[in-house]
Amino acid sequence: MEATRDYIAIASDVAASLRNLPSGHDFVVRVVQTADYPVESLTPQRRYNHFYAENTLSRRILILVLQGDCLVAGLEAHEFTSLTLEVGASRTPQQAIAVNACIEKVDTSGELQSRMPLARMMVAGYVCSLQRYSKALDVASVGVHLFARAQPEYLFAKSQHNPGKHTLDDIGLVKWWQHTMQYALTYAMSNTSGCLLPDTLEPNADKCISDTAVAYCVVPGADVCDAPVVLGSQSGFKIGANGTSLPSVDWKWGLSHPAEAIAHNCVWQFPDDPITRLLAKSHTQSWTVAMLLEMLAVSEECGSGHRTAYFSVMLPIATTKLSELPRCEETADQGSLSFEDYDQVLVTIFDRDMDFSATGAAKTSSRRFTEFIDQKFAIPVVAVTTNGPAIAHKPLAAAPSTPPAVNDLSSMVRKKRKVTK
Repeated sequence: MEATRDYIAIASDVAASLRNLPSGHDFVVRVVQTADYPVESLTPQRRYNHFYAENTLSRRILILVLQGDCLVAGLEAHEFTSLTLEVGASRTPQQAIAVNACIEKVDTSGELQSRMPLARMMVAGYVCSLQRYSKALDVASVGVHLFARAQPEYLFAKSQHNPGKHTLDDIGLVKWWQHTMQYALTYAMSNTSGCLLPDTLEPNADKCISDTAVAYCVVPGADVCDAPVVLGSQSGFKIGANGTSLPSVDWKWGLSHPAEAIAHNCVWQFPDDPITRLLAKSHTQSWTVAMLLEMLAVSEECGSGHRTAYFSVMLPIATTKLSELPRCEETADQGSLSFEDYDQVLVTIFDRDMDFSATGAAKTSSRRFTEFIDQKFAIPVVAVTTNGPAIAHKPLAAAPSTPPAVNDLSSMVRKKRKVTK
């Protein structure tokens, strides 16, 4: 089940996506990842089934983007590779490999020199990088999951006070993630991996690797009729359209499991997730997926006036035959950090002395972090220069020369005469 997950390949895929940003900007992409280590099943209750067995390995990945000598964006993800063996009604063992990536954190520092969708392109590059790894494991698709919850900062300490950082509210973040996953899936399905050489494709092969990806979204406490209101009229959700929407991404409302299914048997339980904490309670054993969503809507983390969302997307892996996929000389664990070293990296970036509230402090903190990484681990980086078109901003509407006389009651007000003595 082991396959190479090269951090240089991940950085190259992210850099290839960033290259589409408006031209004239230089970025450096740095990827830190752990070696594979065994973890609990994502559906732990299924281990009590005598006809089901699962072996799951996980790795953690941290992607950091620098502009100049300053950290400007970051993404942390948890990837899971599961080998399952299940005996069905035919009594024939069925073996399957599943790859699921959970995006845990995405953040910006507010130090980007000009406004551009850097975070969105970083996510798109990471999603695109999953193709290579999953292709090597011979799986048909890879799952990408995330829990969208608004917070002022995730990776960069005190960045919420940086005037250059644009912080989104609950609804704004949910809409941003829907648009970001829409773009990321479209980008990944329209481009071969940025690390693949053009001559590795079969002759006359189509560059587009698939027609449709399936994406699920649910906002606990909201109905499917609320989707256009919550996510915007351009969200891709269409009432009464049998769940179909945009040509390349099929958006569906809800979790990616039948409503009547037992939640413990099918719903993925990722670390540090409200669903995992809720299902850890003993009285949830018989909950269906529908009951789980109802209880999430009134939970402390997803209810109480909060608007959060769960996204689960299934990215099809290239059907184009890549007969001569470039092979890396290193194994899956070479160049990867131990779990303890990775935690040390997180402790360094989350240190209380790190400060991204202003440009000077952000540069000092960035320099301190990169020096620590370079001296202790010597992880190579990938540099990229953008060459995309400029972003066309919508022109502001011209202000009317005279204000409209709406609810103008000045003509009806009588002025009191001055009394002369």
